[in-house]
Amino acid sequence: MSDPHDVARHIFINDENELRSGWRVLVFVTCLIIVGALLTGMALALGTLVPPLDYLRREGLIPLAASNVSNLAAALIASAICVNVLERRRLGSVGFKLHRRWLRDFGLGSMMGAASLAIAVGIAASTGAYSFDVQTPGFASLARGFAITSLIFVVAGATEELIFRGFPFQALVHNLGGSRALVISSLVFGLAHLSNPGASVFSTINTVFAGIWLGLAYLMTRSLWLATALHWSWNFAMVFIFGLPVSGLTTLGDVSWLKGRIGEPIWISGGDYGPEAGLAATVALILSTLAIWKSGLFTTSNEMLLAITHGKPEPALLSITPDTEVLPATDQDNQTSESRLF
Repeated sequence: MSDPHDVARHIFINDENELRSGWRVLVFVTCLIIVGALLTGMALALGTLVPPLDYLRREGLIPLAASNVSNLAAALIASAICVNVLERRRLGSVGFKLHRRWLRDFGLGSMMGAASLAIAVGIAASTGAYSFDVQTPGFASLARGFAITSLIFVVAGATEELIFRGFPFQALVHNLGGSRALVISSLVFGLAHLSNPGASVFSTINTVFAGIWLGLAYLMTRSLWLATALHWSWNFAMVFIFGLPVSGLTTLGDVSWLKGRIGEPIWISGGDYGPEAGLAATVALILSTLAIWKSGLFTTSNEMLLAITHGKPEPALLSITPDTEVLPATDQDNQTSESRLF
């Protein structure tokens, strides 16, 4: 490989004649930044041209909702560009394809995410670290809070999953294997939350554990429905039901059902950062990860295995996940694949 052309090609191109996974991740991040900046600029320009829209953009919860939608759009556009151009597959294969088990995975995952957070809160409350007061007694206020927090956390959860368990993670899985990809993505996920208010070493470790929890959910299903369900429902229960900070943020505290009061010991309650900086959350995340791994409730559909294929056959995901053979598509699979969004 003394030829400079061959050396350069080896640096950038792998045996499948694709950009190496690290370069594909870099392209995705670049696309995400550029598309995000363009969407932000368009929103500011629209606000300048239509003053009432600019007023709404700066008032109440509307800026948070608009920001979440803009971030989701940027993640979808960046994913679409990268998956089509760099890997010659469809956007739905990144994780939101309507495969046969998508609704089951999303529904069951939503229950498991909320239950996992409830376990963490229960452990902390049993030590006196949390106490609660009813904050929203009226049905109308309760329904409003439910709708607002559900919408915001579903959109935010889908966005973070596209960024952290979507195209970049899947590029690493395809070329490095599931174990290495899981470690790398989880460390990045933990470090990405260091700038949140009240972040600590403990909160970062727990966020790394959460990255493993969510990454395993993808690897078990090769879909983002389960990971998104776990992610949004964990945050939803923390804020709407228990009125606690989510990763140090308290923006939605006024629309919760209960008002959580955080006491000591801080190493259990998490302090101002919320449950994710305490030992109770560590225990809950470990138990939930084991349930996803060992319960047998989640497997990869043949339809998703076919959808994600590009280049060489997929490597073994992880030694801890069940082996799944790619079989010829069945009639039912073919019918489902025709009813796709992407």
